[in-house]
Amino acid sequence: MEVILLQHVESLGRRGEVVRVRPGFARNFLLPRGIAALATAGAKRRVEQESRKFKEHDERARSEAAAIADRLAGLDLSIPVKADEDGKLYGSVSAHDLEVALASQGLEIDRRKIVLEHHINELGTHPVHVKLHPDVRGTLQVNVVRE
Repeated sequence: MEVILLQHVESLGRRGEVVRVRPGFARNFLLPRGIAALATAGAKRRVEQESRKFKEHDERARSEAAAIADRLAGLDLSIPVKADEDGKLYGSVSAHDLEVALASQGLEIDRRKIVLEHHINELGTHPVHVKLHPDVRGTLQVNVVRE
């Protein structure tokens, strides 16, 4: 089944592209959430006409993401947590904790954009990647310190 993507979808395609997906994926996930629309002849023509606007919006979003990535690169974020003498944390530092700490620094970044393979469980400095745009990723140095 062919659909037109209305938003960027990781590992599927970019906004405005016509992609082939399985009917169940389109019917149960993409279409109800407004992520894609059926690729009819009229919809394809409309997307071709709006492609310039999509590109301008994408360039503007990319430049904003690049500015935020530069700001993240210069930021050392310290998160105080409770820990024992060996450096093991009582709990862990999650993407939600990082989102709150970034908000206190004036950066509003959604926790779903913060890439953590595992929660942080030890004291020290840890690099954390942030997906700001499909083409732009930032890296943040998180310093986990004893409270």
